[in-house]
Amino acid sequence: MLAVLLQIHNILRWVILLLLVISIIQSFIGWIRHRELREGDAKLWLFTMISVHTTLLVGLILLFFGHFGILSAGLPEGVSLMKDKFYRFYWVEHPTGMLAATILITFGRGVVKKQITDPLKYKRAFWFFLLALLIILATIPWPGREIVGRGL
Repeated sequence: MLAVLLQIHNILRWVILLLLVISIIQSFIGWIRHRELREGDAKLWLFTMISVHTTLLVGLILLFFGHFGILSAGLPEGVSLMKDKFYRFYWVEHPTGMLAATILITFGRGVVKKQITDPLKYKRAFWFFLLALLIILATIPWPGREIVGRGL
């Protein structure tokens, strides 16, 4: 079961990256062209937010109950959490970064409901999504990262 959740978490990473890049491009175009908020853009942002929240939920299950989960495995004897690169990344850095990105994407999607001009909605969404993308790219365990890297 946990292996399936890990695969879902991995696949959703690519879905999020794709939706987030498209959301950034669409919000930038809407901001620069001063266009009215399109229903398609609002739905894209909603799907991006849903994907991120789903991935966060799966990630939290893995964080607590996965192979190296906080509740299932615990910290090995003699290991200091903040001194060990592996556990620090998977128990602190990755979850914190992804939670921050999830909050930013939720804020970016939330501008749809604000009583502001549409170009300003696009501008704010652009910056929220861009910051979220940068955080996500920095906290994904990419292949080649020492100790924490995983396959694509």
